[in-house]
Amino acid sequence: MSNKKDHQIRELPKSLQGIESILNYLDKKNKELSSIRNISENTDLSMRVTKNILLQLEKFNQIERITEKNNILPKWRITKFGKKVIREARGKEKILEFTSKEEELLINIKIPEDFNKIKSSNKEKQELIISEINLLQAELSKTLGPILNINDPIFEDLLSFIIKKLKFLKNQISIISFDPLIKYRLKRKGEKERKVSKEEEKFLLVEACFFNSLILNQLSRITGFNEKLVYFIENESYSNAFSISKDIREEIRIFTNLINQRSSINLDYHILSKEDLKLIAKNKFNPEMISKIIEIPITEEFKIKGIEELVLNFIAKLNKGDKEIINHTTEITDSIPLYELYELILDSKPTLNFTIELLEKVINSLAENGYLPGIRLIQGDEDLYLKIVQFKEVDISKYESELISKALKLESFTLADMVGALGWDTNQVIKILNHLSEIGILKYSKSYIHGERWFIISEQTT
Repeated sequence: MSNKKDHQIRELPKSLQGIESILNYLDKKNKELSSIRNISENTDLSMRVTKNILLQLEKFNQIERITEKNNILPKWRITKFGKKVIREARGKEKILEFTSKEEELLINIKIPEDFNKIKSSNKEKQELIISEINLLQAELSKTLGPILNINDPIFEDLLSFIIKKLKFLKNQISIISFDPLIKYRLKRKGEKERKVSKEEEKFLLVEACFFNSLILNQLSRITGFNEKLVYFIENESYSNAFSISKDIREEIRIFTNLINQRSSINLDYHILSKEDLKLIAKNKFNPEMISKIIEIPITEEFKIKGIEELVLNFIAKLNKGDKEIINHTTEITDSIPLYELYELILDSKPTLNFTIELLEKVINSLAENGYLPGIRLIQGDEDLYLKIVQFKEVDISKYESELISKALKLESFTLADMVGALGWDTNQVIKILNHLSEIGILKYSKSYIHGERWFIISEQTT
């Protein structure tokens, strides 16, 4: 009996074992708060797996996140409902069963058997995706109002970016043909029409329908996060609301990845294997299919090449006097904080899934080969620092470095704040602020309520 039970436990997916491990750990900690790193180390789960499970458990109200004063990253603790769930599970000697992220993306997917019905389903789904994005944009725009009132330009900048990103993705969806076969029916004069077998047609339509379903389900996931965002803002829990906004940004990266893959599908290029497509056509799905889609395994060499191509593209644009716009949401300037560049490249190419350390390595390599000046380190007070990527050689004076150091400490500030912190002449401060904003190191915000403010995007302020 014992051996059979042990055998069943060993066969459980790691995600389900992880759910039980995390709930058990937090139950032992009772009301004590635990960081993601702490939970990861005590459950022998990776940081990525730990975070995904925490988000799932939070969704089911079995744990809650708390952001302590003066801390950026949230901590977690089990809820009364979570304690009840785990007590019941122990009493029945059952392993907890919850929906993983992969399983959630497969909810309610049904591929029609008839070709025409698949085409009709694709049309309906893509129209629904556009409609749902419009609703989400409207909700986020309403949410932006209270953020403008609390005078948090970093939070405001993040939400504004998310809204712009959704607008871009909506445009991307709108130009994807409902029928992926239509371009093969169009031919230039004198060209032979490509013959498409029934199997080729079926696999292409099935894969397009499957991806449209995943995109719609991922959009529902994002909407769920937005509901939490609204809840925290209504309850004036702004630190938790900011933390949720960062989660939304990460979920939109998965959304972007799915849309990019849907756009790339054609007769000569499939994301999924023929074996998987045969299963999907029969409405047989498994989480492993989704794992291969949302986290494409790529080598470090491929990641490096992808980062290099983007960075060199930015440099080429700037050398022509043009400002590269990443997905039509953000301009690239002569200089940019390393962390901000890292976030923007991930937003643009989420499949690269690289670390900030790898980005720094690539930038240093390109600098050694003479493609760009490199990274400038500016040391602030109290162990604060800023790494700036310089696409063009820009001299940063001693006074500018001192102002950046103060900006890191203040995070966001008015002209009066900075004049008070430095004790300099107002005109001198204005001149430096304008220059640092122009070259991309500082960001500028202006509102009717709070007037002019400046802020800095760094790993320590997000």
